[in-house]
Amino acid sequence: MKQIKQIASAVLISVVTLSSPARASSGTEGASFLDIPVGAGPAAMGAAYTALSNDAYAPTLNPGGLGFLESTQFSGQHIAYLESMNYEYLSFALPLPRSASCASPVDCPGSALGGSVQYLGSGDITGRDASGNPTGDFSSYYASYNLAFGKSFNEKLSLGLTGKMISAKLDDVSASAYAADLGTMYKLRGNLMLAAKVTNVGSKLKFLSEGDSLPMAFHVGAAYRPGSRWLITSEGVYPKTGLASFHLGGEWRPLEMLALRMGYRTDTLKGLSMLAGYTLGMGVNVWGQELAYAWLPYGDLGNTHYISLLMKFGEAERAKRNLIQYQHIKKHRTVNKGVPQAEEIAPDYQQLMELLTDSESNVARQRESLRDLR
Repeated sequence: MKQIKQIASAVLISVVTLSSPARASSGTEGASFLDIPVGAGPAAMGAAYTALSNDAYAPTLNPGGLGFLESTQFSGQHIAYLESMNYEYLSFALPLPRSASCASPVDCPGSALGGSVQYLGSGDITGRDASGNPTGDFSSYYASYNLAFGKSFNEKLSLGLTGKMISAKLDDVSASAYAADLGTMYKLRGNLMLAAKVTNVGSKLKFLSEGDSLPMAFHVGAAYRPGSRWLITSEGVYPKTGLASFHLGGEWRPLEMLALRMGYRTDTLKGLSMLAGYTLGMGVNVWGQELAYAWLPYGDLGNTHYISLLMKFGEAERAKRNLIQYQHIKKHRTVNKGVPQAEEIAPDYQQLMELLTDSESNVARQRESLRDLR
């Protein structure tokens, strides 16, 4: 009897603590921790990251982005979550070698593997009997172990799949479930990305004789860059249970190494003030690595402070590939001088060419200015 009361207490604490901030509008669901944002960057932009996940967050946030992965990446975070909860996250994304027969990276669709671990632990909780007397400490945790693969089929379209093994433990009672995410990304233009995913399609998470469905949902999002320093992203979330929600985020880079971010989400507002939907954060980039911070308020439940690290390797190689692309384009232009420009350059490479052309023009103007001074 004492053990059953401990388990019931743990279930109650876990459901109230985990489900309320993660999806306030949803019905009865198991493993609601899967909806808690990962990474300070995505969290600061209102979790509107489905159309931006072509990085180390892709195995968790959209495996479709792995097909557009440019370099080997790792990410990690530690959060002192609400009350005494701790939320840990680790992930990696590894591009697979391209065919040696490719004339240039432009001609070769990419593919990548990724993996991640999400862990939410309660720490030690004091168990009590019906009279309120201590009966000893116990703990609970939820975890998800994810493995993903993504592949681009051309320069515009990429698809990906993530397999999940979910486990949980409340005192000495355990449960497990299996699920999958399916995602896609589509480059409509060089500065506009569309994306969609369906998450947590799988079995129920069952403790003792009762089980709860996973938080299955459909996401559709878009990310737009109106300029080199600005980014706007949005996302609609349609859960199998509960009300639909909307996520919105933005980023401004006053300096190349500094990103200021903010966002708003509607799925954290039930029973809380309007302030609970706002998110703020920043990122500092040094040598291709980003240290990011995010602040997420949850009203009377308290505030959550994210700190995460996103590491990118091989950025120099990426710059070299961009140069190869540019040379490939210039050669193509030389061979096809009689062809209109709109036909000779694919839209995806137009932005790259404009950027490099602008750089060449700036250098030429600087040289002219120096000659005038002399």
